[in-house]
Amino acid sequence: MPPINDENAATVTAETDKKSQEDKKKKKKAVGGDGKDEGPEATMSEEDLELKERLETCVSTVSNDSNEEAVTAPIRLKALDVIVTELRGATSSMTSVPKPLKFLRPHYDKLKNLHSSIDSDAVKDNDMLVLRARLADVLAVLAMTMGKHEDRESLKFKLSGKKDYDTLKERGETSRIDEDNLASWGHEFARSLAGEIGQEYNARVLDGADPDDDTPFADLLDMVDVIVPFHVTHNAEAEAVDLLIEVQRLKKLLDQDAIDENNYARI
Repeated sequence: MPPINDENAATVTAETDKKSQEDKKKKKKAVGGDGKDEGPEATMSEEDLELKERLETCVSTVSNDSNEEAVTAPIRLKALDVIVTELRGATSSMTSVPKPLKFLRPHYDKLKNLHSSIDSDAVKDNDMLVLRARLADVLAVLAMTMGKHEDRESLKFKLSGKKDYDTLKERGETSRIDEDNLASWGHEFARSLAGEIGQEYNARVLDGADPDDDTPFADLLDMVDVIVPFHVTHNAEAEAVDLLIEVQRLKKLLDQDAIDENNYARI
């Protein structure tokens, strides 16, 4: 084999670079582009393109538009779990709109329609009930940036999911319930949800609910009892106090085990 001189090396490098560019164009064309350096996908890294394609594949599997018998509820759950993992990893510390949220934006309405189509007959099967509950969690997070603010969609989906989780508890399926399925979505989600809880509380009061009675607000207060200690343990004591003031339950601060000698001065 002849030695590779500088001229040969330059030729090999040029051919390798050319092949790499052609491979990238083919990949972009495969995910919906035309292979030209135009459009948003042209500026994506290979990692981003792979994430986008993976999420789209998962959405297709979860929705099962073709009603394929081979795409069973457990398979759909595994695909949904991939979406959950990507979203949780991206929203745990948000400095900008995470890429999974951006890539799932075009599928928001499709996932909403899927959630509403899973009726009471379908959820007699526990796998489908888990699917609907986890899908509600995902939609609650997506609604944070995609839903209509006045409709409080994030809260509505979170309350819907909570009902399904409560049903799973009644069926003895506690092992399939993530007890930290609110706080694990990150501070920005907890903050956004707290804002919608305050709005919903005020709406119910205006509709005639007695603010001194916990019963009309039981579902909201259950979430408050999760969000407040989460805020306190993440150096957001002021937000915890604001939420308790919004729902007129400031006395709940006295029940917080998370308040200690290190943070009481900030409350």
